[in-house]
Amino acid sequence: MAFCKVGILSLLLLSGIFLLGIEVKYGNAQKMCLQVCDDEVAYMTCPSSGDEQISPVCVNCCTAGEGCKLFRADGSLICTGTPE
Repeated sequence: MAFCKVGILSLLLLSGIFLLGIEVKYGNAQKMCLQVCDDEVAYMTCPSSGDEQISPVCVNCCTAGEGCKLFRADGSLICTGTPE
């Protein structure tokens, strides 16, 4: 009976270590972005398009391409896209 309890506890401990190892290894590897439109974004500009205002757009600060700038209708900057 005691051997069975030790075996089960050992199995649970090893499983927990394995799962924590996976979390540490892959937890920070990917940036999680929600695929939703930010209604505050009126237009954006990207390095590839120069100063051309691209609209309508369905992006948010997380999904914008690297270097793309998102603007409000009044022309104020919301954010700049960063590399993933």
